Amino acid sequence: MALKRRRGLLWLLLVVLALIPLFPLTNFVGHPRWGEIRWIPFQDFSLTKNFLIDIIGNIGWFIVFGYFLHYLLAEDSSSMRPIAKVVLITVCISLSIEFFQIFCRHRTPSMTDVLCNTVGAGLGAYFFELSRSRVFSEPVHIAEVKEDGSKTLFPNSRS
Repeated sequence: MALKRRRGLLWLLLVVLALIPLFPLTNFVGHPRWGEIRWIPFQDFSLTKNFLIDIIGNIGWFIVFGYFLHYLLAEDSSSMRPIAKVVLITVCISLSIEFFQIFCRHRTPSMTDVLCNTVGAGLGAYFFELSRSRVFSEPVHIAEVKEDGSKTLFPNSRS
């Protein structure tokens, strides 16, 4: 039961992480502003404090998102498939966020954001893979300890 509750809380956290970039909803104007979209990533690049905060913020925010999403979608696989799933899901969520911004004043939809969000989630998923491989790099031995203090080792499928 505790595991289901923890997984439920993590899913809730992911939904919150995905939806917070939409706020404040008072910016919604209801008509598209197609001319405001920045289609080319980093076309407005300038080494300003605000631009760097935006880039680092997007990447950092989605590192957390990618880490927890990979945890929830975790597969016992040494392939890149779980990371690819996280990246694909993140691209879809990020494009949805930017599409919503087309209808908001004071917001600028940008492919730079999509790219940074995707890179951040990919890094988060990669960091999860690294942490998982380090946690189980040594063989895990499962033992039953009896009341008299004796131990019985069980065969291990991870070693």
